[in-house]
Amino acid sequence: MKQYNLIAFNVPFPANYGGVIDVFYKIKALHAIGVKVHLHCFQYGREAAEALLTVCESVVYYQRNTNLFQHFSSLPYIVKSRMSEELLENLLKNDCPIIFEGLHCCGMLDDAKLAKRQKIVRMHNVEWQYYEHLAKQEKHFLKRLFFKIESLKLRRFEKIIHAADNLLTISPNDTFYYKTHFPNIKRVYVPAFHPNERVTSKVGKGDYALFHGDLSVKDNEDAAVYLIDMVFNNLEIPLIIAGLNPSERLLAKASEGIIIEANLTHEAMNELLENAHVNVLVSFHSAGMKLKLLNALFKGRFCVVNHFLVDGTGMEKFCVVGNDAESLKKHLAKAFLEMFTEKDIAERQRLIEGDLSNEKNAAIIVNC
Repeated sequence: MKQYNLIAFNVPFPANYGGVIDVFYKIKALHAIGVKVHLHCFQYGREAAEALLTVCESVVYYQRNTNLFQHFSSLPYIVKSRMSEELLENLLKNDCPIIFEGLHCCGMLDDAKLAKRQKIVRMHNVEWQYYEHLAKQEKHFLKRLFFKIESLKLRRFEKIIHAADNLLTISPNDTFYYKTHFPNIKRVYVPAFHPNERVTSKVGKGDYALFHGDLSVKDNEDAAVYLIDMVFNNLEIPLIIAGLNPSERLLAKASEGIIIEANLTHEAMNELLENAHVNVLVSFHSAGMKLKLLNALFKGRFCVVNHFLVDGTGMEKFCVVGNDAESLKKHLAKAFLEMFTEKDIAERQRLIEGDLSNEKNAAIIVNC
């Protein structure tokens, strides 16, 4: 029976935001095909989770070192704060292949003690580009400076990927980037793992549009504000915005036609997704794969998005794409005149049984 060490940047349960959703459901899919996973995860802001023992052979937690002095290293802060001698010692207790989740966990990728091990890096996006985008969005000077410096450090640090045996890329766009910049490293496109085993979308109509995501993430907050101010400002369609930790800025925008739901249970979020007539999703960058799009496709009815959500994902044919406020308004108004049908559901079911099958994608990892 094959075994892996998997190093996660955070505790991957509960699986309630983008990155950890991919990690948790990857582990679950590997477990389902008989693979034993020894999980090593950095802990900050999240509790140890006994539920992980149901899908992992073992779980070890490491405290992330968020001391202020970590910022003054030549290494990116997201990497330096996850360096651990204890982790290295534990990895050396077996000879299993190692999966590193994101550049965050790659601080020891080129360590000589791991030279003979199979090392697989799961890329969640092009990290330096993501931080460059955060810098452009951020208005607070010190935060903007941090993101800019972190982007420069990540771009320089990225060369550590040469020490990997395999890259698991999460989107076609990212696959092209790593093929161009690291042509000698074997790359395998493995789409995001997700919680959906079947399409649960409902036929018929709903009476509201839904935007959902981790609202503490700047891109999601800006997208929600954009929808309120520019798209739903004169539409007679109710909009529900739901997600984790909305800011006071966002909460203040609630009104008769704009409802903001914070920190819902998994069940309550699924209910909102399934009963919405349209899931409207907007982003201002195209890094990685947007897991909220997969949730909307497999649980919801119509999806109206902008191009950043779908460019290079292969999901374009399941969505209606508008790239400015006026086109989004027109697509929303049109969608609310239509019924969601069994045919629509059947098309999405073929998707989940094909490229987005967790079981098939877990098998791809094992065959690396």
